[in-house]
Amino acid sequence: MTPPNQPGSPAGERATEAAEPRVVHTSRSPWDPARPPALVICCVDGRWFRHIEEFVRESLKAGHRTDWMCVPGGVEPLTLLSFVPKDFNFMRRRLEALVAAHGTSRVILIAHEDCAWYRQLKIGPLKMDLRGRQTGDLRRAARVIHEMIPGVSVETYFARLSALPDAGAGSAPQVVFESV
Repeated sequence: MTPPNQPGSPAGERATEAAEPRVVHTSRSPWDPARPPALVICCVDGRWFRHIEEFVRESLKAGHRTDWMCVPGGVEPLTLLSFVPKDFNFMRRRLEALVAAHGTSRVILIAHEDCAWYRQLKIGPLKMDLRGRQTGDLRRAARVIHEMIPGVSVETYFARLSALPDAGAGSAPQVVFESV
C-alpha cells in the first residue's frame, strides 16, 4: 500500500496536481491595466453574443476593452425589486461595486429576440408580448441605473433577426439592433 501524500497515492496525486499548475493557454493580447469606461449588461445566450459584441465594439465604438455582465435575461433582475428583491439585490450589488471600482461612465443594456429566460417567466401575465416586456424592462432598468448611479450614461438596445431586403429564399437572417 502507498503511504498517504506520497506519489502514487490519491492524496499524493492531488497534492502534486495542486503544487504544479499546468499552463493550458497564453493569451496573444498584451495586458492593459487601465479600466474600461463601458459596461454591457446582456443575456448569456451564445447564439447572440458574437453579434452583440460586434455591435458594441464596431457600431457603439466601445472598443475591445469593455466590461460585461451577462446573466440569463440580461437586465431583468434590475426590474424585480418589488417581486424578487434577492435577484434585484444580487445585480445591484455587483453593478454598484463594478462601477465604483472601474469608474464606469457608460452602461449599455441589450435585450434580444427569442429570449428563453423571458419565455419561461413566471412573474406577470400568463400570455405576454415578449418584445414589449423586454423593451419595457430595458427602460425600467435604465431608470433604476440612473437612480442608483447618477451621472452614468445609459443606452438601451433590442437585437432581432431580419432578412436582408434583397436576399433570396434560404439566405440566413441578419441580426439588427434597434435603439429603445
